[in-house]
Amino acid sequence: MTFNPVMFETTRSEVHQHFIEYERASQLYKQQDGVVVTAKNKILEHWYYELLILQSTKKYWEILMSDPSLNFRRQLCAKLYNLQRVNFEEELNLTSGAVSNLFNGSTMPKWPRPFQLSVFFNHPWQLINYGSPDPYSFQESPEYFEEKVSKKIPLSDLSNERTRVSSIRGYVIVDAQKLFPQESSVITGRWVTTYPEFDFFEFHLNSEPLVDNVLRADLLKFFPLAEDVITTYRPFKPSVKRALWVIIPKNKTLPSYAGMIHELKVFREYTEFHALK
Repeated sequence: MTFNPVMFETTRSEVHQHFIEYERASQLYKQQDGVVVTAKNKILEHWYYELLILQSTKKYWEILMSDPSLNFRRQLCAKLYNLQRVNFEEELNLTSGAVSNLFNGSTMPKWPRPFQLSVFFNHPWQLINYGSPDPYSFQESPEYFEEKVSKKIPLSDLSNERTRVSSIRGYVIVDAQKLFPQESSVITGRWVTTYPEFDFFEFHLNSEPLVDNVLRADLLKFFPLAEDVITTYRPFKPSVKRALWVIIPKNKTLPSYAGMIHELKVFREYTEFHALK
């Protein structure tokens, strides 16, 4: 199968329509009302690559992730990153019952798992652990510096580390200034390997990097299999906080691969797309 632009646009329209229905229902009805429940279920029924469409619009995504239901927020993040039950069991060292409690009982797991969930979901730790989070806590990302949550690693080891990651894992990069000399503080990041289409390493930066030929060449030294890179917004973070994704294809024959790359390149807000090869 090949990428079908007409079908892609039809899918985008349907996804956006479901968001509009959700927003309208949330404004007019109580959370327990059947209309709201149905609207939420329509959102959660989408595939991860369709939820990526919703995340392209920063306002839409942050409205969804501000939903009063912690359970809904967690399910939404899990679906976005194509996370399966076994991923939580392995990476967070949880039993099957404990994973069920995360999504059915909205429980707060024992430390340091709340911070591990934040790394998994790529959202502020209070947002995915508290029913009523403090918005003032969203600006910083302390979770990566908690013991047992992230691994300290040099740039030279990141590429090989990818093969050891079965889902998502966080890192503190000890020498990231080699790539980003404008950064004055320690840089964090994470491997995301849950998509069948591509893997990506996400750097968390404090300013927009200049993606010139020098940076392209340096990125390829550390990620020789990478083909594209984007700089994009970070949900619920100040606009100066940026993410840089180094994208490594896994299966370019999937029509969803072309669709996801097209989405990132053409539609994702506050995003710059750059080819490395």
